[in-house]
Amino acid sequence: CPSKQDLELHFFYLILMTSSCTQVKVTLFYEHLCPDSIRWVSNQLAPNYDALRNVMDIEFIPFGKSRSINGGESFECQHGPLECEGNRAQSCILNLLPDQDRQVSYVSCQMDFNADPRGWECAFRSGVNLVNAQQCAEGPQGVQLQLEAERRTRQIPLTFVPTIVFNDQFDQSL
Repeated sequence: CPSKQDLELHFFYLILMTSSCTQVKVTLFYEHLCPDSIRWVSNQLAPNYDALRNVMDIEFIPFGKSRSINGGESFECQHGPLECEGNRAQSCILNLLPDQDRQVSYVSCQMDFNADPRGWECAFRSGVNLVNAQQCAEGPQGVQLQLEAERRTRQIPLTFVPTIVFNDQFDQSL
């Protein structure tokens, strides 16, 4: 697991990259119930987002060290079945949210709100149609979104969660 200092360095790196006034693409590979993912979102992303929102394009990939079985027939997750449900629900809800501000608001809320593992309350607060979110999470679209998250995750040598990638360039030293 990365140390708190490592995660803070990721955000420092982002701030340095934004000094050129160009937008930086940030891809967050994380897990719904991972304590380090929760800490990074709660302690780094949420409190700094307003200052960086105009220079950052963030993409959330809720999968981490999970794996699909038989092409998505089922999934195994590092922190158990509830994490698999949460990852799939987050994929669906993020897919339904039209803009970055609402996505960040949703993920920040969900990572702080453990009483609702699927994230319906935070989705509702973000303006998501809960019927559509639930249909996605319980149906083939949710499976497809998780398979795509797995494909994206496998493109990098993910060794710890969360992993933050800048401008599509993975650098383990960051």
